[in-house]
Amino acid sequence: MTAQTWIDETKNLLLTDYVEECDTLGTLLNDSETTVNFTHDTPGIVPGAIIEIGTELMYVFSVNATTNDATVQRGFRGTTAASHSAGNLVTINPKFPAQLVLNAINDELADLSSPQNGLYQMKTVEFTFNSAQDGYNLTGVTDDILSVYQVTYSDLGSEASEPVIPTWTLRRDRNTASFASGYALILHDDANSGQAVRVQYKTGFTALAATSTALSTVGLHSSAYDLPTIGAALRLMSTRPVRREFIDEQGSSRRADEVPAGAISASMRDLRALRETRINAEAARLDQQYPTYWMRSGGKTQNSVYRGV
Repeated sequence: MTAQTWIDETKNLLLTDYVEECDTLGTLLNDSETTVNFTHDTPGIVPGAIIEIGTELMYVFSVNATTNDATVQRGFRGTTAASHSAGNLVTINPKFPAQLVLNAINDELADLSSPQNGLYQMKTVEFTFNSAQDGYNLTGVTDDILSVYQVTYSDLGSEASEPVIPTWTLRRDRNTASFASGYALILHDDANSGQAVRVQYKTGFTALAATSTALSTVGLHSSAYDLPTIGAALRLMSTRPVRREFIDEQGSSRRADEVPAGAISASMRDLRALRETRINAEAARLDQQYPTYWMRSGGKTQNSVYRGV
């Protein structure tokens, strides 16, 4: 599955049974051409319309009905002009453009790992212990570390255990000349020289770069794949009531009867309740996978997650 899967699912939540007017691209379109050819004679493609191909929006200036061509502005509303193949789907006046949906999904992924929501992905980095030093660079770490979960080292003796290093300090924003990752992990308990130290840390989710990006790169557990779409739909719904306040044009005469003013707010309330329920469920799953429990060491109660000193 790719980001397009989440984009489609988000649109399904927002559009339900509403079907947008579509056409297909008649000929190949490179990233700079301003004349677009369509396969069919589509009534909705008129001057002033917006069309979408992939994640690119185009503004229609004029239409030649004889040749089914339109003169357009490429890369409209901040989207990126790209090449498109003949036969690609063209959406006319999309209610929720794909790029807008993708941005909302990425915003939701960033928000899910906030302290208020408490979701995260777990990653690991290793380095070799050296008895002559205390501080270690977390080589290769480019993530924003939310917190360190556990620090252990490999004991290659007969028991092949992985003892915990109980006390450590994580220092952020270090001088990269000394700590290239910007992080310094200071160990206050020793392992043996040459042994591999393993650091488990919590970090946020990875944004989706394009519609073709695989969902597996995000770091979200597959059981939570519904969360970004629910949150993105809620974000996109939040601006819908604003449209009602426009005074420069006449709205639909059916709007008051069929879509009363409170309908949008009610839909948002339902989405918000579903989102909160699902976040709580996924947070509970993570707590089960990575529990915080207590042990006694030297007569003193300590947290086995070892959050540092």
